[in-house]
Amino acid sequence: MILPREELKKKHSRDLKTLDALEDYLRESFQICSTFDPETLSRKDLREVGALTDRFQRAQDFFVTHTLRAIDALEGESGTTLDVLNRSEQRRIIDSSEAFIDMRSLRNTIAHEYAGYGPADVLRDVLRFTPILLESFSRVRSYPIP
Repeated sequence: MILPREELKKKHSRDLKTLDALEDYLRESFQICSTFDPETLSRKDLREVGALTDRFQRAQDFFVTHTLRAIDALEGESGTTLDVLNRSEQRRIIDSSEAFIDMRSLRNTIAHEYAGYGPADVLRDVLRFTPILLESFSRVRSYPIP
């Protein structure tokens, strides 16, 4: 079902508020976990890495499936996730659609707990992608809604 334009704008506004909360929790976990040595993670560290990972996955998924798709809908566009990411790159909301495809792949890797990919790998990858995601959150807030 396609929402009327004014409803889409209201939904987008609510989604940005949700994004604020997701960002706040993600930043907190990122700051905590960025001090860890991936090779010497304690049980307490692993709990924090788990929280960071969950927050990263939720924030990344919400950003793409709600926030970026809403902008597409407001611009009269629709399509696959790749289409949404490519248009978001053209709009300069994200730097690279490829990075977001890699984030989605990371999310799937974490969710399926592939053998040989352990907590140290998860931590390194999530710490590498989180600043990219957070920068995109800033950009989406300043994107002029048509």
